[in-house]
Amino acid sequence: MSEEVRKEVKADIEFTLSTPIIAYGEEISVLKIRKPTGADLVSVGNPVEFSPFTSPPTVKHDYQKMTEMVARLANVPSSSLQKLDPTDLVSLAWAVTPFFIPAL
Repeated sequence: MSEEVRKEVKADIEFTLSTPIIAYGEEISVLKIRKPTGADLVSVGNPVEFSPFTSPPTVKHDYQKMTEMVARLANVPSSSLQKLDPTDLVSLAWAVTPFFIPAL
């Protein structure tokens, strides 16, 4: 993985939703997602299953864990994230995936 990509993976993410959600009584159209810590992984578990030794390598998302993790990282209730447009949820999962797979 190039040094440029590594720097990008370590940065926080601003994710624009195609359909806003309500969190804490306010409409949210952008989720500000911080970089996860080890404590986040211990608490929620890894929301991404990465199998580099299959042909081709595979990535699978555990959407229950993903919703819990993103709620924690974006400081919004997981109940709000459960109302995401499916396209937003899938796109969001792929946007944060680099946080949860090894740098190869």
